[in-house]
Amino acid sequence: MEGRVLVTGFGAFGAHSANVSEYVASLLDSEVVRNHIIESLILTVDESGSKRVSELIKTQNYSAIMHIGLAENSTRPRIEIRAKDILDFRIPDNSGRLVKNSPISGEGDLFSTINPDDWDIENMIDSPVISNDAGEYICNETLYRTLSALDGNTPCFFLHLPLSQENPEGLALQCIDRMLRPPCIDVGAGAIIENEKFLAARRAPSEKHAGWWEFPGGKFEPGENAAQCLEREIMEELELEVEVGSDIGIWIFDHGDVVVRLHVMECRIKSGEMKLHVHDKVIWCDGPNEVEWLGPDQEIAEAISARLQLRPSHP
Repeated sequence: MEGRVLVTGFGAFGAHSANVSEYVASLLDSEVVRNHIIESLILTVDESGSKRVSELIKTQNYSAIMHIGLAENSTRPRIEIRAKDILDFRIPDNSGRLVKNSPISGEGDLFSTINPDDWDIENMIDSPVISNDAGEYICNETLYRTLSALDGNTPCFFLHLPLSQENPEGLALQCIDRMLRPPCIDVGAGAIIENEKFLAARRAPSEKHAGWWEFPGGKFEPGENAAQCLEREIMEELELEVEVGSDIGIWIFDHGDVVVRLHVMECRIKSGEMKLHVHDKVIWCDGPNEVEWLGPDQEIAEAISARLQLRPSHP
């Protein structure tokens, strides 16, 4: 195993006889994600429980930490990325402590060490939302104390679960996977349109992913935006000068060893005679199913095809 992931849940509190976070955390114990083993820990709903992980990580190393708790008034899972420097309990914790409008440290709010922009959240299980408000109870206190004890390099956040949810354990595993996978690399992908067809290019035998079809483009250089990247990459790959038009969308795809965030934009050829440098063949496609696409490019081709079908030239 490459390392360990700590997942915590809480016991029951208030009027609740059970806590979904305890159930989910217990289910995940000993599961393996990206060659990391999960260790589960159930915390008490009091000040001692809120400090348990911050004290534990003084002597234990984890590759990632995910706290899970119950959000009784929420209808969707919440990915909490801020811990507020405030405690203001609506009900006592399980020790009888009732804190009103009191700072935790007096040093201000703390922010999660994950990057939600890399998570492709709209495609995650049960449609979680990003939240900047972890409440003012034990959940918030636990996240705050953990973040204050970390060095900033360990991915850590709080997952709030509603009372009822379709697949909470599946979502929790997705969250862990995203904490452990590499940061996204920003890549431009050009949908070159001509005569209401779009260009597909096949990777040459000497290239990575040889034989698969893709949209021309490549990695952003420092300081580039998507349009600048595509102008440069298409000139390098095809010797074509293009005019970059509107955005088509952004797709995130995990290739295993690398995760790419594809910025897809419409392009028109301005000048040049096409010459292939990293591809061995190109075709102009009428629809999305004419070639074997690499990664998410099948879905991108479907989006482009649908876009072209909506234009006035298509009755």
